Amino acid sequence: MTTNRRDGFLKQLLAFVLLLLLVLPFLQKQFGFINEKKLFGSFGQAQAAGGDTLRWSSWYDGSFQAGLNKKTEAGIGFHNSLVRLYNQLQFSIFSKSNAEGVVIGREGECYEEDYLRAATGEFFIGDEVWQQKARQLRAVQDTLERLGKRLLIIIEPGKGTVIPRCFPSPYDKAAGSKNNYLAMLENFSKAGVELLDLNACFRHWADTSRFRLFPRTGTHWSYYGATVAADTFLLRAADWFPGRIKPFNITAIEKSDVLRHPDDDIWLTMNLLMPAPVDDIAYPEISFPARPADAPKLLTIGDSFYFNWQNEKFLLNTFSDSQFWYYNKLIHNHVGGQSGQVADIDFLPEVLKHDLIVIMITERFHQNFAWGFDAQLFEAFYPGKMSRKERFQNDVRIGNLDFKRIYEEAKAKRMPLQERLSLEAKFRMFGDWQKHPDLYPDKEDVIEMLMMAIKGSPDWYAKIKQKARERNITDEAMLRIDAEWLYGEKQKSKEKS
Repeated sequence: MTTNRRDGFLKQLLAFVLLLLLVLPFLQKQFGFINEKKLFGSFGQAQAAGGDTLRWSSWYDGSFQAGLNKKTEAGIGFHNSLVRLYNQLQFSIFSKSNAEGVVIGREGECYEEDYLRAATGEFFIGDEVWQQKARQLRAVQDTLERLGKRLLIIIEPGKGTVIPRCFPSPYDKAAGSKNNYLAMLENFSKAGVELLDLNACFRHWADTSRFRLFPRTGTHWSYYGATVAADTFLLRAADWFPGRIKPFNITAIEKSDVLRHPDDDIWLTMNLLMPAPVDDIAYPEISFPARPADAPKLLTIGDSFYFNWQNEKFLLNTFSDSQFWYYNKLIHNHVGGQSGQVADIDFLPEVLKHDLIVIMITERFHQNFAWGFDAQLFEAFYPGKMSRKERFQNDVRIGNLDFKRIYEEAKAKRMPLQERLSLEAKFRMFGDWQKHPDLYPDKEDVIEMLMMAIKGSPDWYAKIKQKARERNITDEAMLRIDAEWLYGEKQKSKEKS
């Protein structure tokens, strides 16, 4: 009898626990008696599925059911905690991150995947691009020097180059491949472009540094890494502007058990239950000498690595004025406030207000180099020296979202990235040529556009193939012959008119 009572009690208890598990999410949703931590990143709420959302077409193709399912999942009680629990299990058991674009390497090192793609050559755009940029940058640099200005390219460090020993598979097998960083370094150095290679500095310092230069849980340099990088930059700038730049002093270094943002920027996007691990993280305390009255003015074109320097006021306390052009789009003033857009200013006069122009860029964006700033400045100093083909080739690379789309398409089609970029540039150039033929004085450019026009006409191209077979030559050779003939006829018509 006692055994039966105990069994009955256990069954009732189990039923109560199961019922509680079913009811608790509803109660949490209705009353919110437990305050859950918000999720980081992009978690869009599903639109309400109901009313005119339910149609035969949406039911038939499954979009109504998918939308309703998303809405239900997003609205369930304890949704955030359940997401964190699931992510934590994936991370702890499989070393897997569910945050978009984040991968976990050896020793728990967190990487943004684009840094690995860049370091292993997946984003490589070819030596010719870097040879061209090196020539143009050297010309710009020489012109600025004649005007009493200096140009400096800062290659910011990237985790992909600095910490390759922790690469996850399959990236560990591709380490050492030709990439944009190596091509940039080789061609810029050969051309005499002024460089500060912080990638090389960080690789060298990483072996001896007491503190981490990159946090395990972040994508940017640590506060300590940003400080030694700023010190290196300002010492270089002080050589160019003697007496006008005073280096800062590190008065203390506090080893910490708590991370300051953004040292945990990757960890936060992973939305885990556990707090971020902290190891060998330090936060320097800085003092600044009085800024000289004739301190130079600084213009920086760069990415988010800059914000560490801005937040610690390295530049505010060193330069008499400074502007930061974020991705060559948004303008931030001397104290860090957003003050406008690059597209709305008188470009060259604004650039020439500054004594030192710095392009700083990390390896994730090398293919987007300077986000078009270098080409704008070259064209401003040397109008007409850049061909329209070069402009379109540059345009398809400088937008990161555009570049990533082209990269994914090339990967899906198993096409070399450089070939896919070239096709994209030709396609855009062809559209421009159709609208503005008078802007294309170069014979080779026009012949190339005519060949594309013929290829785009099935009947015309079929005749080209037939003539190629009759002459026993390749289709491409016949295509060029007809395009050259057509070019000649167009030139004759121009001369007559």
